[in-house]
Amino acid sequence: MISLNIKQILDMTGKEKCKILKSIKVWLAEVNHIPYTPHLCNDIGDCCGTCSECDSESQWLLSTMKEMEKKGYPIIYSLFEINQFQTKAVNNDSIQ
Repeated sequence: MISLNIKQILDMTGKEKCKILKSIKVWLAEVNHIPYTPHLCNDIGDCCGTCSECDSESQWLLSTMKEMEKKGYPIIYSLFEINQFQTKAVNNDSIQ
């Protein structure tokens, strides 16, 4: 996954921030089996790193994850959680 310090984040261009945010959304969708294709950015030049379309996609993904969770699906929100989920699955398999 991505590991950055504050200085690296502050030194990034908006386009670099956007690329990282999109990759996080793609990763979250993949690990939770949610079909998702990010929109293509039409901004020319640099930007602030997010836009109303990116924010809308983030909100949609989060609400989809919450709805799936309400229906009983195990949802992963972070890399830490995927490690816990895999450990739990391995432990449950060894019990049987």
